[in-house]
Amino acid sequence: MKIKNLHIKNIGPFKEAALEFATDFVQVTGEQPVTIITGVNGAGKSILIDAIRAALSGTLLERNIVADENDFVVEMDIDDQGKVRHLTTSQIERGHIKYADWAIANPLQYGYENTDFIYPWVIDYWASQSPSDPFRIMNMTNIKHKEVLKGVMWGKKSNVDLVNFICHVDYLRTSEVPAEQQLGALMYERLKRIVKLCLDNGGFKYVRRSDLTPIVEQNGKDLSLEKLSSGNIFLIEHLLLLMCKMYSVSVLNNLGADAIFNISGLLLIDEIETHLHPKWQKRILAIIRELFPNLQIILTTHSPFIVASIDGARIYTCVPRTGYSEVCDETEKYGHMPVEEILMSDVFGVHPFNEEITALIQQRKQLIEAGDKAKAKEIADKLYAINPEYFSYLHVAGGL
Repeated sequence: MKIKNLHIKNIGPFKEAALEFATDFVQVTGEQPVTIITGVNGAGKSILIDAIRAALSGTLLERNIVADENDFVVEMDIDDQGKVRHLTTSQIERGHIKYADWAIANPLQYGYENTDFIYPWVIDYWASQSPSDPFRIMNMTNIKHKEVLKGVMWGKKSNVDLVNFICHVDYLRTSEVPAEQQLGALMYERLKRIVKLCLDNGGFKYVRRSDLTPIVEQNGKDLSLEKLSSGNIFLIEHLLLLMCKMYSVSVLNNLGADAIFNISGLLLIDEIETHLHPKWQKRILAIIRELFPNLQIILTTHSPFIVASIDGARIYTCVPRTGYSEVCDETEKYGHMPVEEILMSDVFGVHPFNEEITALIQQRKQLIEAGDKAKAKEIADKLYAINPEYFSYLHVAGGL
């Protein structure tokens, strides 16, 4: 399942906007498609994610994104295993967005309890906030697979669910039933791979079964999950709970152990860089691609490291205008730009130096453009005196 496009009218700050999502890179490069949405605060990045979530789940979410309840549209074309379905909504009924095709909305909002049909794909949404409940369970419980797939568009994660899933995988791999043991062993190896990818100098060690506590090792020390940094646990938690959803989809559709990590679907992420050091911002998309090769990824970010982290992404910027915002496809501009240039581009507008040096650089540029080489050289000499190592090229070039 992939979203091909999105068209909105009178949603958030957008009078009207249309986006074509990256959908064909799996066939071309063997990597799942990624669409990156960036822009300044208040320009509407998260609103675009909210519009997708609201339309798919058939409900208004944490905030009312509809600017005009009497004249609004959210519509998408969805490729559902080769069959293109058009979803459109332009009405609100009892606080919920209403549209004709509720086949997708009901399971995502209410779960699968009242239906025998289970979609063979997965959807997940990562919000920027992390769960606050304790990493402690008194008893391991069976995973309720239909519950796992309920309300995914709300992005709620639970530390208890994380610990229970880890313990479940550890328990399953010791089963006396060969099929269960095979499945458990496969997931246990993937669990270890996830933790290793998300930790510097560390990995998953074991589940302490006396008190059902997962233990990881980092820098030679045994640690329980709550002892990890917020960035490390954010990555581990979201990736493992995504794996849990794939496990549930696999079980409910009788797909078999080998199919779990090849399940297709959609991953929506809002402000993916939250909690993450720039090093991890550069790595995260590659990690997701390695672990879950058939997920379409649509994300928002403030980070130039995210924008520059992968090739082949489609890149949109949300640009504020007087009284409204618009969406611009700037894939050609930012698609192969190094992070230093992205940082100084219009969408970020951040220079790597302090205000004094930045002002001198801009002043020198203006003098060169005006043809005043003598004064431009004076500015170059000032820059060289401030930082002779970095600005040595100006000294060699005679300040020009």
